[in-house]
Amino acid sequence: MERRRSKRIDVRMDAEIISGDASYSGIVENISEHGLCLETDSKDLLGTDTRFNPGTEFRVKFKIQSGEEIRLHCKVTWSFTAAPQGLKRKVGMKIIFPPPAYVDFYRNVT
Repeated sequence: MERRRSKRIDVRMDAEIISGDASYSGIVENISEHGLCLETDSKDLLGTDTRFNPGTEFRVKFKIQSGEEIRLHCKVTWSFTAAPQGLKRKVGMKIIFPPPAYVDFYRNVT
């Protein structure tokens, strides 16, 4: 039985994953009211498993259809390498204090 607090919605949006002064590309695959799942094939992030340890914080930003940029402060809850040959990494993140623009976006997508 699933323990999710809110419904996941499939989306495919290009995203930027930011840690300190470094940024990496990714794709937001699905969103929920309090979290998101993204995938990255960034070689810098794939090279070190510890970058996505649970509890690690990142900034994630992406543009929605209106052109508005959504910026989120997120904390990793899980991650794993994905086929083929572990060349991608799936990452689940909790959104820390979702901003009003994100909450509106989520409600309008459902």
